[in-house]
Amino acid sequence: MGTLGAFNTIGEVFGTEYVVDVAGSSNRELFASDNSDMINVLTHNLSSIDNYELKNMIARVSSDIRSYEKGNYILTDDKAPVELLGMQVIDEMIKDEVAYYKEIYKRDGIKGLLNAL
Repeated sequence: MGTLGAFNTIGEVFGTEYVVDVAGSSNRELFASDNSDMINVLTHNLSSIDNYELKNMIARVSSDIRSYEKGNYILTDDKAPVELLGMQVIDEMIKDEVAYYKEIYKRDGIKGLLNAL
């Protein structure tokens, strides 16, 4: 699910995504761009590559590449453990602060609360 989350997250930034399986492994490569014509650009520029190994590798990739449809599983920092711990600390601080003012309200009423502010 981690790879899908990363691909989907990248898809939030770029308009076009393609994926290709890496031969001999369970890995996939993601190609992302705001250029919706990126595959045509790749194949058009293939003929200008002089390095034989690079040209072969790109030809192999471009023959196996397929469109990637982004899903809803997006990675964000707002659910990271450090974020959740920080929220817990802030919640405790707010609770303590509210308790202070709640006591003033109980003891002195709304007028006392307004004077305390």
